[in-house]
Amino acid sequence: MNPQSMRPMTIAEWEAAVTAADLLVGPSLGFRAVTGEWNAAVHIATGDQLTDENRSELIAELAKAVDDTVNRVLRTTTVRVSYGAAS
Repeated sequence: MNPQSMRPMTIAEWEAAVTAADLLVGPSLGFRAVTGEWNAAVHIATGDQLTDENRSELIAELAKAVDDTVNRVLRTTTVRVSYGAAS
């Protein structure tokens, strides 16, 4: 998949896609440069069939993988800012 050809998804489209797929909204992860500039943000949604333990482990592993990827690609160290899941 070519990232340049991907059309940005609006918040409303993302919400509709998550709802249609019966996913549970999870945490948002933002990645800031040490200078304070934002580099990236990811919002996680998971299947509702996962156990709480599996969901927590998956979210932790995804956060680590995105951390590592952002830092490797940008050749920098970012500060991750996590926001809790919506209830």
